[in-house]
Parts: sequence; structure tokens; C-alpha cells
Amino acid sequence: MDIKQVAKETSKVLASYLTYQAVRIITDQL
Repeated sequence: MDIKQVAKETSKVLASYLTYQAVRIITDQL
């Protein structure tokens, strides 16, 4: 289990999740 690879995958998932949340919040504001 490569920790660097896991960290990269985790940050990728977190980034896409946060982007999704931000889009939802912005859409609600409209």
C-alpha cells in the first residue's frame, strides 16, 4: 500500500467532493 498514492487519491476525491458542494451552494444562492 503506497501512502503517497493513497494520499493523492484521497485529495482527488476530496477536491471533487468540495467542488460539488460549492456548486450546490452557489446554485442555491441563485
